[in-house]
Amino acid sequence: MPALTWEHVEGQLGVAVPLGVKAISSRFPAGSFGDWINFYNPVQSVQTSTMFMGTLKSVGETLRYARQVNFEEFPYNFHPEKSGLVAWGHGDQHVYFWRAPGVADPDVEVVLYCDKHGAGWGEFSGSVPEFLVELFNDRLETEILYDEWVDCQFFSEFQEFARPGN
Repeated sequence: MPALTWEHVEGQLGVAVPLGVKAISSRFPAGSFGDWINFYNPVQSVQTSTMFMGTLKSVGETLRYARQVNFEEFPYNFHPEKSGLVAWGHGDQHVYFWRAPGVADPDVEVVLYCDKHGAGWGEFSGSVPEFLVELFNDRLETEILYDEWVDCQFFSEFQEFARPGN
């Protein structure tokens, strides 16, 4: 069976995949970051690609329904809606997204995250790997992500993605 390509994944999604997601996918298989964030590598295998697309569909359906019930808590469009947020990871309490191109400058990566229960949203200007470095090194100041995140073993895996001076 031929390897999955980003062109294949982007064709299924209908949107470009940010370079940061491609970077972590080239380095990490599907699994869990720090036992907190589940990640399905969409180019690892047919099985993980199917899990990625299935999770994306499920999250989108759930949050579109939540938006109908309470627009103020879920004010965004979600994939596959036009300019919809694309879920790249999830945990027990949170969902993590990238912003689809066309919403902002396509060369600027932005990570959005929310509490699954509508307790708020946060935004990080940077790539997914940069977000994970900041999160797991306890440098991301947010009230939305309230878990204890420091995980030095995990952080060492992402050192190459750290912003200069960090």
